[in-house]
Amino acid sequence: MQRQYKLHPSKGGLLLWPITSGELGKYRQIFLQKTLCKTKGGKNLKVNNLKFFICFHKKIFFLLTYKLLMERRIYIKLFDRYDETFRYLLRQLNVNEKLVSFLAEKANTFNILIENFPKRDIKNLNYAAQRSCVKVAFPTMLELAPDYLKVLLIGDEYSFKNLSKELKNFKSLKRLAVEILETIIRYKKENFKITYNGKVLPLGLKTHIMGILNITPDSFSDGGEISSVKDAVKKAIKMVQEGADIIDIGGESTRPGATPISADEEIGRVLPVIKELKKELEIQKLNRIWISLDTYKSEVAKLALEEGVDIINDISGFTFDPNMVNIVVKYQVPVVVNHIKGTPQTWKKISITYKDVVAEILQFWNEKVHLLMEKGYDDKFKIICDPGIGFGKLPEHNIEILKRFKEFKTIGLPLMVGVSRKSFINEIYKTLLLYEKEPKERLFGSLAALAPAVIGGAKIVRVHDIQATREFLAVLDSIRTYDPHYWGLN
Repeated sequence: MQRQYKLHPSKGGLLLWPITSGELGKYRQIFLQKTLCKTKGGKNLKVNNLKFFICFHKKIFFLLTYKLLMERRIYIKLFDRYDETFRYLLRQLNVNEKLVSFLAEKANTFNILIENFPKRDIKNLNYAAQRSCVKVAFPTMLELAPDYLKVLLIGDEYSFKNLSKELKNFKSLKRLAVEILETIIRYKKENFKITYNGKVLPLGLKTHIMGILNITPDSFSDGGEISSVKDAVKKAIKMVQEGADIIDIGGESTRPGATPISADEEIGRVLPVIKELKKELEIQKLNRIWISLDTYKSEVAKLALEEGVDIINDISGFTFDPNMVNIVVKYQVPVVVNHIKGTPQTWKKISITYKDVVAEILQFWNEKVHLLMEKGYDDKFKIICDPGIGFGKLPEHNIEILKRFKEFKTIGLPLMVGVSRKSFINEIYKTLLLYEKEPKERLFGSLAALAPAVIGGAKIVRVHDIQATREFLAVLDSIRTYDPHYWGLN
């Protein structure tokens, strides 16, 4: 019977003692001198990344390492979320539980931009930042800078929390300390739950689809397709069957140059559809489906809400009809606040400029949220924010919005995006591919434009092509939310 021995480094030689064959591959660093093994023959063996030489001498097997194959490897490891970092440290690296939270916050890296920071406080901010391992970027020539500055804080979540503690030592910066913590909390919020009319819309894990149902003769993409209430209901049910969670009914086109219609005309278009669609959804036991109304007129919204509409989607963000705020507050209905600059009638006439398009949109949303809450709105998390792709924006603005979409998470509210078939996609085709496509032929471009928005935090997507979008999101959401822990791999 052959015996195997474990070789152990020791001062001046080797210690040999019997072991089982299963233990043979467990040892990684064994240093032997070739002279210790006088052999007449042997063979190579690779076990667990070490290369060994099996020697036979005097009826005893010796294991001789002659080449170490453990190569150092260096990678960049990125984490999208704190919880993802936390689980990786705990399960993959076996970090002590007491240290995991601290290290996860250190790995959760982002920058904080502060606008209108008082120049007189820059010295105290810099002092607190140095004590917190946070870097501060501000104008070098302070004596020539204005009294209020734009300042960038560079660090990680843990350092920013320490900075907030340090800032509390300065009376003029105590409020800033609180605002930094509140900003971090808002930015990290991933999940929301909207409830209304007995329905629940959980936002976070799955990206929800809002299907576009235009009851208009002049919409840019599908105007004139629906000629009767029956056609509208049939199309809505088809969208639900294809995977739509919300049906967004619109009775007035807001394409560039579109002619506004009266409230009465819009009511005549949308109200019969709302009534019949609700009946059909009840008959087919599809009461979970949300009905949204795309309107900026408070009069239309009021009548629609009386008929049981679940969401008001105001493309003007309360700017076309100030009374819309009062209607939303009265019914406490979930509302989409869409950013807009100018009007559909002026977009082709005015010069559209932004100093910082993302910052301006965030400021717009903050003002509207504050207005709603001041008026008595009951739950700010029912406010859905849409950056308004194409609503008073040039192609370059739309592209920048999509590229920087993650920055919108600063608002801490559910985000929605609508890029379906829009003209900026065709502008990209013309520039890079040297051809154009009609709106209905822009599916691939529409899906490509959705990707950065969804990865950046969009919880609802407003689209024309339901089935294709559903399949696209099934894959994208699987990648976006993937965690080995939930797949049983950890």
